[in-house]
Amino acid sequence: MLKYFVSTHRTQGARDNDSNSIPGTELVDLPGECHADPDSPICGCARSFVGITSRQTSTTAEVVATDMTAAEYIGRFHAGLLALGWKDNVETRNGVIDAAVELLLLAAMWPVGTVVERRLHEIRVRSFPAES
Repeated sequence: MLKYFVSTHRTQGARDNDSNSIPGTELVDLPGECHADPDSPICGCARSFVGITSRQTSTTAEVVATDMTAAEYIGRFHAGLLALGWKDNVETRNGVIDAAVELLLLAAMWPVGTVVERRLHEIRVRSFPAES
């Protein structure tokens, strides 16, 4: 079973600046930051995950597991970027692999059902499965 992160509405509201505009449940990535303040009232990039398909954001993500393979997971990341107009080249493919592997390694650290939040370069547990 492959563990990875998806958007979630669970634990939303624990912080005043929580938000989730991702429709449904979706694979998430970590967007780049334009500043270093996760509590910025202007931009939530330092506290958000971004949906692979919708490109909408959420301040929370949940660890799930399915029988998806790592190659299929990476393929979904890749397809999401191509749909946005990224060029299908070695640089894009290598970036996708790096980002996907980083997220897979992080998700592997926690049990299914764990809800996490992002605080700039840290992914922190917000709720373990037994707590929700």
